[in-house]
Amino acid sequence: MSKYQHKKKRNVDGIGSSFFGLLERGVERLFERVFRPKATFAVFSRGELTQLWQGMEAMEPRLAIIEADKLVDTVLKKAGVEGESFADRLRKVEKLVDRNIYNGMWEAHKARNELVHEINHSVDVSKSHVLLAKMKDFLTALGAFKND
Repeated sequence: MSKYQHKKKRNVDGIGSSFFGLLERGVERLFERVFRPKATFAVFSRGELTQLWQGMEAMEPRLAIIEADKLVDTVLKKAGVEGESFADRLRKVEKLVDRNIYNGMWEAHKARNELVHEINHSVDVSKSHVLLAKMKDFLTALGAFKND
């Protein structure tokens, strides 16, 4: 066998082994997606999340947004979503919900941050209802209300 033929054979073997390696990794990923246990966000007992949410909707608008934000974070923590901060946990679930719903949750979280960190920042009732609806849509998209 010539020097050229030997190199050519080695390249073919390299391509073949990398192809099968890619195929194997692809099958492993598919298997993990199909058979790995899905994270459950229904972390409260039957009716408890709805009851908590209704209580928040009756609160003063500023407090309602703050409490709803804390509740969303609690759901993420109880579901086992890791992260040092609420923002980190939100980023981890980005792919699990529709982009518009995810962006709405970020908008609500930013509004909460403004309420907490800025002096004399307030929110009116109608804006509060919009922000609460965005947070509830996010929890609903995750399946957090499935027990209710």
